[in-house]
Amino acid sequence: MLSVVASAPAFHTHHMARIARTITPTLFLALPFLVGLAPYAVDPTRTIDVTLSRYAFSPERIEVLLGERVRLNVVSADRAHGFQIRKLGLNARIPAGGTTMNVELTPTEAGTFEITCSEYCGIGHGRMKAWLIVRPDR
Repeated sequence: MLSVVASAPAFHTHHMARIARTITPTLFLALPFLVGLAPYAVDPTRTIDVTLSRYAFSPERIEVLLGERVRLNVVSADRAHGFQIRKLGLNARIPAGGTTMNVELTPTEAGTFEITCSEYCGIGHGRMKAWLIVRPDR
């Protein structure tokens, strides 16, 4: 009786070394490309720049989504101002001299909220207003 046994060729360590010598340089060459494609640590916080000056906010309308994490980079173009959203309990003093203050919020209520200057800045202080518009999530 004849019996045939099929077997894979022996896989010796010299084969492994040969494969490693081939793959390693390829990986090192591809690594910068692969790292470039890899997603960065994603910060889901949306950033909006806001400039305050005598007697205006720029932009005058800030639109965000309900539940969206928002970082407002608030800076004064002239003197000290305040950045207040009374209904949200938010109030920050914005110093003169171009120092950026970060105001972070995550709205939990949809609606239109008045933004005012809470630091007296001159005769037009009372009409210094802007609006935060929080829209329901899509």
